[in-house]
Amino acid sequence: MKKPFHIAAVGSGGKTTLLYTLAREARERGLSVLLLPTTHMQLPERDGVLTGRAEDVIEKLKKDGFAVAGVPVGSSEIKKIGFPGWETYEKAGAFADLVLVEADGSRRLPLKYPNATEPIVPEDTDLILAVTGLSALGKDPAKFCHRKELAVEALAKAYSLLSALSTCEPPTGHQQIPSALCEPLSSPQDWQTITAQDMALLQNLGYLVPLRSHFPAPVIPVWNQADTPELQETALSMLEFLGEKKGLVTCTLA
Repeated sequence: MKKPFHIAAVGSGGKTTLLYTLAREARERGLSVLLLPTTHMQLPERDGVLTGRAEDVIEKLKKDGFAVAGVPVGSSEIKKIGFPGWETYEKAGAFADLVLVEADGSRRLPLKYPNATEPIVPEDTDLILAVTGLSALGKDPAKFCHRKELAVEALAKAYSLLSALSTCEPPTGHQQIPSALCEPLSSPQDWQTITAQDMALLQNLGYLVPLRSHFPAPVIPVWNQADTPELQETALSMLEFLGEKKGLVTCTLA
């Protein structure tokens, strides 16, 4: 593994927890780890270096082998940290074996469709994890989807295209799409419940396709919050539906 190895997490539904889990596992293997956001991330309970100075982050890495770098966000009660700057990213990262980046924000919602400025993935990233939270399944998109309006537009186009196909077949290598799912969305009011197919299409159109067109690094879909056997089976079926040969199915339970 080259030093440092850079992993960025994008999407929604457990990015921070996933990155802390990766950090813990890396530390157990004796690797030094730098964790930081390019957008916003929850204020760390410990191991935080919030000065924005590369020298302070390097000192923490040398001492403990783990640092969460960022700068406080907000003028009142500080609950989040933001990007510490490219100088800190590069200089401090050189003293770590693994650099973990939270490269997207979702306002703590399990489903998201990004806008044109998101996510913010560093160009030297070696692996991108596109996370989707299965806790959104069957829920009201108005309450569980960040940037719902953009998601509706994407789904309307996707289902309109599918409905135009006589057999409603996805591209070669993908599963047959049930005919009931081929009716296009005509307005935001039509989207009342988040289905597994909705989530798969939004993950694919919002993250997998655009990121793969821009970055040479592998982009791996991650279905998080698969906390029951049924959700795990759903996650696996969505990987198959998308024709993904590689993917992660993770849960939030200890």
